[in-house]
Amino acid sequence: MIIYGVHPVIEALRSQTPHIERIWISRGKSGSRLQKIVELAKAQGVSVQFESDGVITKKASTAHHQDVVARIGSTQYTDLESVLEAEPKLLLLLDGVEDPHNLGALLRTAEAAGVEGVFIPARRSCGLTPTVVKASAGAVMHLKVVRVTNLVQTLEDLKQRGFWVVGLDMTGKSSLQDVEAGLPLAVVVGGEHRGLRQLVRQHCDFVVSLPMMGKVESLNLSVAAGVLLYQLVAQREGK
Repeated sequence: MIIYGVHPVIEALRSQTPHIERIWISRGKSGSRLQKIVELAKAQGVSVQFESDGVITKKASTAHHQDVVARIGSTQYTDLESVLEAEPKLLLLLDGVEDPHNLGALLRTAEAAGVEGVFIPARRSCGLTPTVVKASAGAVMHLKVVRVTNLVQTLEDLKQRGFWVVGLDMTGKSSLQDVEAGLPLAVVVGGEHRGLRQLVRQHCDFVVSLPMMGKVESLNLSVAAGVLLYQLVAQREGK
């Protein structure tokens, strides 16, 4: 897979998973961030080539590459058991997020909030693409991402293993105060257009809505998810 952008390449070098095979940087471009990439690559024995801006743009398939492109081994999804063996307390499940920029932003928020595993459906959902990696600012490199064939069955499996399922939806009747943040939690966020599917809602122990004090009716997916996740983290820490 090709990834591009300063932050995704730096985070890929830091995580070392998946392995970076080669890096290309625009010839004649410099700066502390590009120099940091060169130094990290040298320390890991990763080849760096300097090419024209046109070559970099062609490799990235976009002009928004920030003068650096890298080829990595296939972004590997993990499996449910690999996530659960670490005894996680906070998981995020995405019910049909189709826009790669939304998915990337959600992954960045999840990593920052300490989410220990993210689950995305194999159908009617965006997967891990170069655009998603860029939109996540490389955060995906530090996350365990599971692609599941049946989200509802995954929820049932998690509930049987002791997780409480918290859905986030603007029509939810529960509040954050109803949720015991100290329990193992699986937070479910719906897609851009339909929110939580009805069958998914039926498998939630709580469906939470965020109070909207202003005149707008809803928040961006990643913003709403961030509010919920950080509130749960704050409650867990007793703040």
